[in-house]
Amino acid sequence: MSERPAIQYAELLRQLRAERGLTQEELASAAGISPRTISDLERGINQTPRKATAELLADALRLPEPGREQFMTAARRRPADADAGAGTGTPAAGVAGPEDVADDADDADASNVVWIESAASTAFVDREEELGALREAWSWARAGRRVLALVAGEPGIGKTALTAELARSVRADGGLVLYGRWDEHVPAPYQAFREALNDYARVCPDVVLRRDLAGLAEEIARLCPEPAHRVGASAPPQAAAQAERFRLFESIDTWIGRIAARHPVLLVLDDLQWADQPSFFLLPHLMRARRSTPLLTVAMYRNLGPERSEFAAALPALTRDIDCRRVSLRGLEHRGVTTLLEDAAGRTFGERESGMVAELEYETAGNPFFLLEMARHLSEVGAFDRDVVRLGETPAEIPQSIRDMVRSRLRRLTGECAETLAVAALIGERFDADLVASAASLTDAATVDLLEEAAGAGLIAEIEDEPDHWRFSHSLTRRVTSEELSRGRRAVLHQRIGEKLEFRPGVAAAELAHHFGAAANKGSAQKAVRYGHLAGKRALQEVAAEVAVRHFRKALELLDRFGPDDQALRCELLLDLAGAHDRAGEYQARDERFAEAADTARRLGSDELFARAALGYGGVLPASVRPDLRAQALLEEALKRLDEGDDGTRATILARLAHWLHNVRPYPERLELSDRSVAMARRTHDRRTLATVLLHRCWALDGPGDVGDSLAVAGEILTIGAELDDPALTLEGLRIQLAAQFENGRHAAAMRTAQEMKTLAEAAAHPEFIRLAAMWDIVAATMGGHFGRAEELAGELGRRLDQIGHSQAQLISVAQSASWRLLQGYATEYIAPFEALSAADPGNLAYPAITAWCLAEAGAGDRAAELLGRIDPASAADADKNYVWWAVVVGFSGAVDLVGDRRWAEALYELAAPYAGSNCTLGLASFLGAADHWLGVLATAAGRYTEAAAHLEAALARHREMGARPWTALTEEAYGRALSLRGQPEDLERAAALTESAMRTAGELELAAIVNRARLRG
Repeated sequence: MSERPAIQYAELLRQLRAERGLTQEELASAAGISPRTISDLERGINQTPRKATAELLADALRLPEPGREQFMTAARRRPADADAGAGTGTPAAGVAGPEDVADDADDADASNVVWIESAASTAFVDREEELGALREAWSWARAGRRVLALVAGEPGIGKTALTAELARSVRADGGLVLYGRWDEHVPAPYQAFREALNDYARVCPDVVLRRDLAGLAEEIARLCPEPAHRVGASAPPQAAAQAERFRLFESIDTWIGRIAARHPVLLVLDDLQWADQPSFFLLPHLMRARRSTPLLTVAMYRNLGPERSEFAAALPALTRDIDCRRVSLRGLEHRGVTTLLEDAAGRTFGERESGMVAELEYETAGNPFFLLEMARHLSEVGAFDRDVVRLGETPAEIPQSIRDMVRSRLRRLTGECAETLAVAALIGERFDADLVASAASLTDAATVDLLEEAAGAGLIAEIEDEPDHWRFSHSLTRRVTSEELSRGRRAVLHQRIGEKLEFRPGVAAAELAHHFGAAANKGSAQKAVRYGHLAGKRALQEVAAEVAVRHFRKALELLDRFGPDDQALRCELLLDLAGAHDRAGEYQARDERFAEAADTARRLGSDELFARAALGYGGVLPASVRPDLRAQALLEEALKRLDEGDDGTRATILARLAHWLHNVRPYPERLELSDRSVAMARRTHDRRTLATVLLHRCWALDGPGDVGDSLAVAGEILTIGAELDDPALTLEGLRIQLAAQFENGRHAAAMRTAQEMKTLAEAAAHPEFIRLAAMWDIVAATMGGHFGRAEELAGELGRRLDQIGHSQAQLISVAQSASWRLLQGYATEYIAPFEALSAADPGNLAYPAITAWCLAEAGAGDRAAELLGRIDPASAADADKNYVWWAVVVGFSGAVDLVGDRRWAEALYELAAPYAGSNCTLGLASFLGAADHWLGVLATAAGRYTEAAAHLEAALARHREMGARPWTALTEEAYGRALSLRGQPEDLERAAALTESAMRTAGELELAAIVNRARLRG
């Protein structure tokens, strides 16, 4: 296939430049254009140059006729011209085919030169110390470290000029400069990152981009669909929120790492104060990643208050566990002020100007932008020839004199020019002439004339190498310009801009929502609501639930304020808002919105919308869910509202209701609900619905007698996961299988399942299952007596849970550490927490059971005995066989072992005897010993020594098989005691050997509770 015309011209330009031995920079200098123009033309980014640009290049290349004419002809070609000649299969003469350039394709020229050249200041003075700090940070980054530099300062202080000066030296040093910024008004997720990566990708050769995005493109498509589409990828379907975000962040990190492997990277992020919450998650993720990467990220932000609360809250976290350098810019000193003004005036100042310089320094506080604006104005009015200049008062943010300067320039513009500039100010910091012309109802020629008039006044400037694109000279200029408009006029212009943008392909829904939202009023908010709704959905696709919340909430506010009175739409918005809260981890807000949606659906009489609200309430339920009467009522009402039938919705509601009732209703009732839901789901022949129902079944039941059922359910879920090619579902099956094997005493099988789950979780980048694998690693370490390693892993897991705001972070920490900390003799530190839990949740018998055990282990046997005396042993028999049932049995058994309550011992033995051979576990959180150990302890306390010996022998074999050294020692001590109490001749020698072995291990592992066992029993 023949080359596309842009590639033909690009290769021709590259070939001619190479023949003359010129670099891109040398050719650009000779032609009087920027190096970025050359780079874009040679890579086909700009498919055809302007005629004037082509003529400048022809002159710089010194092309004779007829070569000059051929060069100009190639520059004027359009794609259609070349398509007519397609099919020859041969590139144009002298032009290399893609296979000839693939091996040496490089992205060395992909820096954002346009930003560097527009941002760099010719009046860069008195910032040597700050620039030195940034250059030092770059030297560390260049050596392979990830470094974050936070550059703070008020508007106009020179943050951008300083960073652009650094960027110049970075590019000269062989580094790659990427640039992006956040917008104040349009909440676009990850906007600065997206802009930086998209701008880079547009210049990056296809062969390099394809190689860099290998294995990443689908995830990258969530954030940057354009480069992903170039390599034939699209975003994957929605998955669990944490998993989606983790995979996206890891993919971005890997992509940047691959870029940095060729050229060290300077990533410039501008206007951090406007960043969205997801960006505040992504930035530290990139900077904390462990892979060695030559990356310096410079984030600039304004430090004027009052700051956005989320920015103020996020800023400290950016310096935690990160190599962070902070640079705070203040006003120029007197010497710098003088130099800046001298440069602006074009002459050296003497004694006569010193008073003027001092007053300007005072009035502007040394702010470089304010100084230059004042200098420009004073020069225009001839004030530099006067002896004294008086400038007036200055408010806190922008000196009034600067506002007056901008207003003065606006007043000197023609009325039509000022109106045109107002339209541009509402479009954004950057704008294109075509949109301004459309919104202002002007011809293209008239628009260009008016924009050039504004540029002549120093208010805007044309963006080099981006035809017909302009930018405001400073954000303050744009702000003052827009402030000149009345509220009504702004609304009219926003409406007009929105209407023009609607017809442009590729315009983000968030941008449309911004303009139509600013224009909304009674009876005309439909578009604002519609685009806000679409923007929220897009934000969810981009793994930015926090931004989606803002869009949905704004759309809902506009709907409620301006109409139309569409309750069905309102309910849909509430459901989407609740779902976004859920994915953002805002669980209280989630449930409030789902309840509100249910109320709205009830008034509408929509059973389908009501069912969605009832099913959404509570989000993804944990294994042991806290009772919630509203959740129960919503599900029960949803069941009544649905038509009778074996549909998937009814099956899911039944299953979820059984799960919600885990700690509320008796086991037989939950079992009946679960059986009905499973049978109903099977009749739908919907495999995913069946998998969902089976998952709920495991957590609805989850007692010691359900291990066999759980193994069968796990097998079925694994089969469905394989059928649907769904790694998340497969991981759910492996989690259930692992917990069941662990409790069933199949330790070798459990270890294999744990490794399989960990491998798949890491491959699928699924943080929830990576967390579960980490929990298992902690359990395995404690079973082996590797307490130091367990504490290290627990610390890492705790930090990870805190970072993601896990709702059960504290309970997980306590559940994982309590058993082995008790064996080490630290029972005292758990008494108060478990007493508080007992008071907060009096219906949960596990808390007083563990409290009694802790009291006994801490030497407070009298208090433990008193607690046992206040509780009827029959209450343990009545306790529901659910997730925490083993904690009830083990807690009371541990107390009985040390205080010797025979009544309790008999009751607990009868309760636990059917589960001999099992392990006592709390899911994957904790190992509480073999059930036979506690049966042996209880039999000993009841004086049934022969039965005790049989149980303890079985427990000893189990613990040794598992390599559970602390538990082996505990069982040896208990076994030795039981044999001593039995007192048969053959028992004494064995008892002594067991006790000696227990004490030896206890000494090695510092298990104070075992060493002091005899004293604790009194």
